[in-house]
Amino acid sequence: MRSRTCQRLTAVSAAVLAATAAGIVPAAAVPGPAAVNLGFAAKITTEGRACSGALVEPALVLTAASCLAGNPAEKPVSVTVGSHVAKVTAVLPRTDRDVALVRIDTTITDVATLKLGATAGVPGASEELTLAGWGRTDTEWLPNEAHTGKFTVSASSATTLSLTGAADACKGDAGAPVFRADGTLVAVAGASWQHGCLGETGTRQGTTAARADDLRDWIRGLAITGTATAAGHGVTLNWTPLAASDDATYSVYASPDGPAAYSAEQFIGSTKSTTLLHSATAHKTWHYLVMVSVGVTSPQIVVTTRGRSASDFTGDGKDDIATFTRGTAADAYTATSDGTKFVGNEVKWHDNLAADGELPLGGDFNGDGKVDTAVFKRGSSGDVVVALSDGTKYGTATLWHDFFGIGAEIPAVGDFNGDGKDDIAVFVRGSTADVFVALSDGTKFGTSAKWHDYFAPNDEVPAVGDFNGDGKDDIATFTRGTTGDVYVALSDGTRFVGNELKWHDYFGIAAEVPTVGDFNGDGKDDIVVFVRGTAGDVYVALSDGTKFGTSALWHEFFGINGEIPAVGDFDGDGKADLGLFVRGSAADVFVARSEGTRFGTSAKWHDFFAYNAEVPVPRAITVL
Repeated sequence: MRSRTCQRLTAVSAAVLAATAAGIVPAAAVPGPAAVNLGFAAKITTEGRACSGALVEPALVLTAASCLAGNPAEKPVSVTVGSHVAKVTAVLPRTDRDVALVRIDTTITDVATLKLGATAGVPGASEELTLAGWGRTDTEWLPNEAHTGKFTVSASSATTLSLTGAADACKGDAGAPVFRADGTLVAVAGASWQHGCLGETGTRQGTTAARADDLRDWIRGLAITGTATAAGHGVTLNWTPLAASDDATYSVYASPDGPAAYSAEQFIGSTKSTTLLHSATAHKTWHYLVMVSVGVTSPQIVVTTRGRSASDFTGDGKDDIATFTRGTAADAYTATSDGTKFVGNEVKWHDNLAADGELPLGGDFNGDGKVDTAVFKRGSSGDVVVALSDGTKYGTATLWHDFFGIGAEIPAVGDFNGDGKDDIAVFVRGSTADVFVALSDGTKFGTSAKWHDYFAPNDEVPAVGDFNGDGKDDIATFTRGTTGDVYVALSDGTRFVGNELKWHDYFGIAAEVPTVGDFNGDGKDDIVVFVRGTAGDVYVALSDGTKFGTSALWHEFFGINGEIPAVGDFDGDGKADLGLFVRGSAADVFVARSEGTRFGTSAKWHDFFAYNAEVPVPRAITVL
């Protein structure tokens, strides 16, 4: 039996074989025995031809550049390695020899990659090497398994080898790996005279190959590519691994101010896994770099974070809705957004969460980009339990704080220190009007600390939002009554600064319902008020980072009488929209999307959700 090798003649291969180059044809499959324990042997197929290759990293296959030269982009290329059939996403050729890396869309970790030498090892004269390819043999036109052939080195240069064997590489063997007895990569098969291949009668012999023994750093330098997904503040990084034999530890660096670099200041963590969760500050374009060693790094991975979400339970960037039945049943149901409607009617996410008068609020407390639920027991116990979302349901409710938000105090959720994990706050109100914060460490809320000593007293309506767009949530209060003043205290990450910073002097009077959202998508939260009654007008005042501008009518009939308005980015475009829970027995849910300057026509997104006295999330009413 013989093995197989190359497919095309290149300038390099012609120079090596010299003499009568006109008689050379593309090399093919080497006649030889079927390959054993060589799972790395790859078969590359495209319209009209096939080549060979080798898996050298979990998502990289090494082959001959000439194998894919001139292949139209519209013609798909597939790579078969063991039981895996992958698509080619990129071809990365060398410019100095007939070698290319093929990036595939599948990370193959159950197949041992071909060994790369730590240093260049120039093959010696008469050194015996093995070639493993999928090309023609001496008896088969199209073999269904890889075969091997033995060759010796007859000549070498800086980039090429001349090989001699009992038979040459054959059609289909182009790109096949050539390796030593210890399994270390030496070269990539190129052109041959095809002596000994099925259907060939010529007597002239010789196979050329492009050296690859010195390409370890080049291959490893292209091995790691990554993606980043941001949902709110949370950024989930994923990257392709190096070969298992490397036992690599990956170090990750991050920068919100241009490309990430290898520096202690930008280091955010290391792991042997190929994924990392970064609790990043909001409204920033983050650059990430994944590094194993100098020269073995990913390209810059770039993602832009958004503001905090109160109801993106799946982490897909679109806010969803939830309802809590309370009472003794205490069921929690969720309907997820597909960008045009809320999907699901009776999708129970928890069967014992927020019973009786307990208060549920949404927040991403562990910074993974999926909104969880915190339940404030209130009363005299002040317990706070959290049920984390896994994107399909809430997990077991766990005690995260044992004394926070008692009696009539008003709890709230926000990322007050800007670390990407939502924290909890409480407005004591009355004449004291203290504001306390307990920061999340991802597993619990820490000791509560006073962040302001006089804010939102008596019947004023407090709210949370990032009003200056610095990634840290601030607090606002609406005095209502006849004055309609709005005050803001900005977070510096350790406390709320300012006592009498008036940002608007007439907004949200009497019984109107005010709340917060980033309605124009500029990264700074604005304010909105629902007039309610029979008018149903909705006014917005946009933030410029230092104050709220003139209020403007954005919708003329939304949220009348006792309907419960809500705010969320339901279509995932970065601008907060309006939601509305009709409740009662109809239980319709309407959405009016933000266009950046006004809210569009309201449309029904669900026809039975949060009926009667159930408590929906999100909602614009502070306490029910």
